[in-house]
Amino acid sequence: MVRFILVLSALFTCTVVAHADNVITPGKVELYATYAAVGIEAAYADDDNGNATASFTWRKAGEQAWRNGVDMTVDRKRKLIWASIWPLEPGEVVEVAIEYQDPDLEKKKPLGFRGTATTRSFRFAPAGRTLYVSPKGNDANAGTKEQPFQTFAHAAKQLKPGDTLLAMTGIYKEGNLFQGLKGTAEKPIVIAAAPGETPVLDSSIYLKAPSQWMQNSPHVFSVAVESEVTYVAQDGKRSFPYRTFEELNDDKLNVKRAWCYDAKKKRLYVRTGTSEPAEKHEYHLSQHPYAVHLTKAQHVVLRGLTMRHYGAAAVRLSEGATGCVLYENTIHNSPGAIFMKSETTRDNAIWKSHIYEVGAADFGWNAHYAIEYANQAIYCDKAGRGNSFCHNRIHGYFDLISVESWKNPDKLQYNRDCDIMHNTLYNASDDAIEADGGGVNLRIHGNHIRNCHTALSLAPIERGPVYVTRNHATFLALFIKFNVGGVTSLGWTYIYHNAGYCLLTGADGGTGISYPPNIPVANKVLKNNVVMVNEWCVRALQKGNTLDYNCYYHIPERAPRRFQADKKTYNTIADFAKATGQETHGLYADPLFVAQEGAGKYASLPLSASLSQYVLLKDEKSGDLRLRAGSPCIDRGVVVRGINEDFKGKAPDIGAFERDLSAK
Repeated sequence: MVRFILVLSALFTCTVVAHADNVITPGKVELYATYAAVGIEAAYADDDNGNATASFTWRKAGEQAWRNGVDMTVDRKRKLIWASIWPLEPGEVVEVAIEYQDPDLEKKKPLGFRGTATTRSFRFAPAGRTLYVSPKGNDANAGTKEQPFQTFAHAAKQLKPGDTLLAMTGIYKEGNLFQGLKGTAEKPIVIAAAPGETPVLDSSIYLKAPSQWMQNSPHVFSVAVESEVTYVAQDGKRSFPYRTFEELNDDKLNVKRAWCYDAKKKRLYVRTGTSEPAEKHEYHLSQHPYAVHLTKAQHVVLRGLTMRHYGAAAVRLSEGATGCVLYENTIHNSPGAIFMKSETTRDNAIWKSHIYEVGAADFGWNAHYAIEYANQAIYCDKAGRGNSFCHNRIHGYFDLISVESWKNPDKLQYNRDCDIMHNTLYNASDDAIEADGGGVNLRIHGNHIRNCHTALSLAPIERGPVYVTRNHATFLALFIKFNVGGVTSLGWTYIYHNAGYCLLTGADGGTGISYPPNIPVANKVLKNNVVMVNEWCVRALQKGNTLDYNCYYHIPERAPRRFQADKKTYNTIADFAKATGQETHGLYADPLFVAQEGAGKYASLPLSASLSQYVLLKDEKSGDLRLRAGSPCIDRGVVVRGINEDFKGKAPDIGAFERDLSAK
C-alpha cells in the first residue's frame, strides 16, 4: 500500500512522500503574478512511466463558482507542469486549485493543491515627500513648487523611496538619467508630469542655419558638428544612417532621407531626398544615447513624460532593472523607443503609452536589414521574468513589440511570465509582435493590429507554453509565421480565436499560417482562428502540429494556392484533411467580416515595396474583424477548456470576437 504525507505551506508548496516510482509526487507550486495574469508552475517527482497529468480550476475573490483553467502543459524532461490565468486586471485576487491525475494512484488518495495569488497593482500616490523640477528653476533651490529644481539629474540625487518628483512644463536638455535609482515595492519613486503640465526630455541639437551648409555633391550637403551624431530627424522624420560618405552619395538602398557622420572631420553629411537643399529643411541631431537609463534601478515609476530625439533608445532597462513602470508616456524620434536587456531585468511594466516613429516606413525592408541600427519600438532582448506590455498605442517602427530570445531553449527565465496584451499596433514595416524564442507562460492576448508586414511572428518558439488568443490583424505578408529563425521550434504554443485578413494581392504575399519547409516545428495547436488570405492558407505544414476548427478564405477573384503539407498542395480543405488528418472540422468559406473593404486594396504594389508606398493608416480604426450576421463562423467553433466556455450561442464563434446576441 502506498502512503502519502501532504504538506501545504504559505509558499504554496505541496510535498508528498511516495514509495512507488510510477506514482507522481507533487512538489513546489509557484503562482507568479504580473499586472495582468498569473503563471502557474508545479514541480513533481517520480512518475517514471510518464502517464500522470494535472488540471486546475480557479476563481476570483468573492466568486462562488470555480472556472476551468486551460489545459496544463507537462514538461516530462524537466518534470514541471505549467499553465496561466489571463487576462486579469491589476490588483485582482485569484484562488487556484490543482488536481493531479495518475492511473497508478489509488483513487481514494487524490493529490491536490490550493493557493491564492494577487496581481500586481500600480502605485502612483506619494508615500513620502513631493519635490518639483522646472526648466525655469534652479538646482540651488529647495525643490518646492514655489522654488523648484532646474534639472532632473540634480533632483534625482535627492530622491528617496516613496518620494515623488513632479515636472513642470518645458524642455529638459538632459539624458542618461536615473541610473541606479532605488525605490521599494511598497514605496516606489515616482517621477511624473505635474497635473496639467507637459514636460519634455529632448537631447537634440536643432539645426536651421542656411549659411553653415556646404554642398559636397549634387545630392549631398554637410555641416560642422562637434559632437558625434547617432540619430537625425529631417523635418520631424527619421533619416536613414549610412556608414560612409560614399554609401550616402551612391544611395544604393534607395532611401528618401539619409545621413552619415565623419568623426574625424566632425561633419554631418545629409541627403535630403527632395529637390531642395539642406538649408530648406530642419534637423534635430541627438546628443545623448538615452533619456532614461534605468541600469540597476528598482521600483521607479515614470508617468506622463514626453521623450524624444535620443540616439539609441528613449529608455533603457538593463542589468537588474526591477519593478520599474512606464505609464502614460509619449516616446518618439529615437532609433528604438524602449530597450530591455538581461535576465535580471524583470517585473517591469510599459502600459498605456504612445510610442511612435515618423518616417521609418519610407525605407524598404532590405534597407532596414542592410545595417545594424535599432528599429523596434519595444525591444525586449533576453530579458527576465514578469515584464508586461499592455494597453499601449504603438506605430511607425519596423517592429513594434519584439520579445526575443531564440537559440536558448533551456534558458527558462528568458521572457518568462511575460504579457503582451490589449495593445493597438499599426503601420509596422515588419512584425507587429515578434515573440521569437518564446517563453514559459508568455501570453499574447487581445491585441488590435493593423497594416503590418507580419502580424504574429513565432519563429521559433523554443520554450512554452505560449498562449496567443483573441488578436485581430490586417497584414501584407504573413498572419502567423513559424518559418524563420533557423532553429528547432518545439515549444508548446496554443493559438486560439485570432482573426486576420490580407491587404495585398500579387504574385507573392498574404499567407495565413506559414511553417518552414526544412526546420522542425512541432507542438503548435491552432483552433477557432479565421483568416482571409491572398496566397497560401497553410504553407509547409509539418507533422506534430494540430489544426482544426479554423476558417480560411481567399481574397475574391484571387487564384489561390490553398493548403500545403509534405511538399504537396491540396486545392480543397477536404483533400487536405483526408491526406493529413488536419482540419477535419475546418472550414473554407467567406467569414463575412463587418469590414472587408480593405482586402486586396494594394494589388498594384509588390511585397518588396516600402510600407510608405501603401496608403498609410492615419490611425488604427481601419478594418472591423467582427462577424456579420449570417457568417459561417458563427456557432462553428469548438469548446476549448479555460478559453471560451462562456460562449453565447450554440457553440463558440470562430475568430477573435464572440458575437453579442443581444446587440441589435
